Amino acid sequence: MTSDATSPERNDIAATLKACLLSILGSTVQADLVQDDTNLFDIGIDSMNMTELLLGIEKHFNFTLAPEDLSSDLFLSFANLTAFVQSHVCRT
Repeated sequence: MTSDATSPERNDIAATLKACLLSILGSTVQADLVQDDTNLFDIGIDSMNMTELLLGIEKHFNFTLAPEDLSSDLFLSFANLTAFVQSHVCRT
């Protein structure tokens, strides 16, 4: 079974990531600002809440992130982060 950008799994992952992101950033970001092409640095992600988000991802999706998997490219777009998490969820 192949996953594409509109697969149900991807949509569920994106919805969960968006909820986590909005929870971490609080009232500073409106939900409609988080789109696939949204640069997460532009909406306020910094090193502290990036760490909180990554820890939440590990806990919610039940996998451990390896340091070599992480790069700032993950946060250049919401789609990058979603695809990254989807690829790790599919491995388990």
